[in-house]
Amino acid sequence: MRRTAAGVLVTALLTLGTAGTAHAAIDRDCPDFTTRADAQAALEAAPGDPERLDADGDGLACEDHVYAAAPATGTTTGTQVTTRPAGAVAAGDGSAAEDGSVLPVVLGGVALAAAGGAAVAARRSPRTSG
Repeated sequence: MRRTAAGVLVTALLTLGTAGTAHAAIDRDCPDFTTRADAQAALEAAPGDPERLDADGDGLACEDHVYAAAPATGTTTGTQVTTRPAGAVAAGDGSAAEDGSVLPVVLGGVALAAAGGAAVAARRSPRTSG
């Protein structure tokens, strides 16, 4: 019984340790974007402006930040394109969803329920004496 209770406690502690990473959003600032259009796309993709890209709340991202003038798109040097095409979708690094992933919390809950079920099953199983 003590081993099972210890297992449940360890599982619960591990679940709490990973739950915080689910809400760790990417926090970018205006200088982190190449263009104002990229910043605007990030603002529109995350309702509520969690990255604080719209300081005055008018729906326009990074109005006060000065971006370098972008060269004409499609400019080539030899066989290499020197500029990135505009309008690409930001892929992210897969570390967390924009609004927070619940997967670690769900997996922790499943693990905790499984540990609890195992504890109950172990307690109710008939014991044979030798």
